[in-house]
Amino acid sequence: MARILIYDLEVSPTLGYTYGLWDTRVIKVEKRPFIMSVSWRWYGEKKTHHEGGAENEEQEIAIVDTLWSLFNEADIVVAHNANRFDNRVATGAFLRHGVHPPKPYRTVDTLRVARSVAKFDSNSLDGLCDLFGIGRKSEVTHADLWHKCLNGDKKAWKLMKEYNNQDVDLLYALYEKLIPYIKNHPNLGDIDQINGRCPKCGSPDLRKEGTHARRAGRVQSYSCNNCGGWSNEATIKGEGRLVNA
Repeated sequence: MARILIYDLEVSPTLGYTYGLWDTRVIKVEKRPFIMSVSWRWYGEKKTHHEGGAENEEQEIAIVDTLWSLFNEADIVVAHNANRFDNRVATGAFLRHGVHPPKPYRTVDTLRVARSVAKFDSNSLDGLCDLFGIGRKSEVTHADLWHKCLNGDKKAWKLMKEYNNQDVDLLYALYEKLIPYIKNHPNLGDIDQINGRCPKCGSPDLRKEGTHARRAGRVQSYSCNNCGGWSNEATIKGEGRLVNA
């Protein structure tokens, strides 16, 4: 079955020297950002996992190794703002530590999905989850924690784990909410090499719902009884696959 990784990174800020407190140029960088912690859950799994405790770039390597292994196992990775932040931060860490790329994977960026399919007053993870009645982010904020964590406060690290895990739990529920609206969701039937499955959620519980027109003629439409997503004959059959498992 397709391996879908739902994950969230917590990253340190840039430490530097400035002549002012607002809208000013950093004149010298003391420490560059690094990954402090990562939380993740595989889709279909109930438990959220966490690895953290990195107080400097040298300690980050253990998290980078874990993150690389997760990416290397995943067929699809899901994150909120994945394309502009999480995936790019992860790739930057791989490059900094001399790690070769993980195997190719597909990405679902829930922030991009939300922006592309509807107009909301907030596209933040907290705003969307509150709007949909999913829940709210931890009352503890990253800004309250990072400085204490980087100075070895064990209690702060426990709170960082809670904060990081809660983000993944919210992201998991948000991803499920958005699945039927994701127009370019990686086709799970193609990944699993199984015909007759919903390309968005992988369920075989499909029903025929009329046809729609394409240049080559009208094609059968399907509605998924599990996620509510729509598909057509071409997306639930394996014609055109180069490799058959």
